[in-house]
Amino acid sequence: MVIEEKNISPNETLLFFPTPLPIRGAFYHSKDTPESLPLIQNIADTSLAQTLLLTADFIYLQSNAPAELEDLTALSLAEIDDFAASAPTPQTAPEQQTTEKIRIILKTVIAPYLQKDGGDIELVSFDNGIVSVHFLGKCHGCPYAEKTLKNRVEKNLIRYLPEVREAVLV
Repeated sequence: MVIEEKNISPNETLLFFPTPLPIRGAFYHSKDTPESLPLIQNIADTSLAQTLLLTADFIYLQSNAPAELEDLTALSLAEIDDFAASAPTPQTAPEQQTTEKIRIILKTVIAPYLQKDGGDIELVSFDNGIVSVHFLGKCHGCPYAEKTLKNRVEKNLIRYLPEVREAVLV
């Protein structure tokens, strides 16, 4: 399996899958909130990972230290290959830690798109399926803000997090 890698910072990276994994929602793991999905648990048990977010299309990896990112990435690639090869039945992520999942998706999937035009986004709140965000920089007050919100922000959040029903600007 050929996986595309996009480094975000010295201790963060995204690994994009060429074929979606049989996953619905997003599995999240941090030191305070362990997950039950064996793929995530196998990666987390190495003590290299600080935060993990797994969707059907990508995995977000945050290592404890920049020097550990390469090892964490290699381990994750091996675990993903094993998981994909076994063709498990579709797994559904629990609707927990949604706010943290939203923050990671905004940071890794949506913000880079906005930053290309001098803008950015921040999460204000998540309540009862509604994500409230605030556009920053050139995106704040842009005449296309509502279109970007619905076509880019809301669509991606709903795609990765079924518990999200709508995104609104505040």
